[in-house]
Amino acid sequence: METIHYYIKLFVALCGFDGSEGGFVFGWLMVSIATVIVVYTFYQGIVKTLWPGEQDTKHIKYRILEDDTEVRAHAD
Repeated sequence: METIHYYIKLFVALCGFDGSEGGFVFGWLMVSIATVIVVYTFYQGIVKTLWPGEQDTKHIKYRILEDDTEVRAHAD
């Protein structure tokens, strides 16, 4: 438990809140919110990468993946 408390104080200090003006709780709250946002962002990134779920037929990927375009070789 002491280790966790040490790391919380360290993270709060790194964010610029040293607690000298009674802002320790505010700093701890800011670090907690930032942690939740980062974890959620990584979670969504992994989920959307593995299972994109895009089903709209007008999505740009379907225009890119269509194979009805003619490819011409450049004559140098």
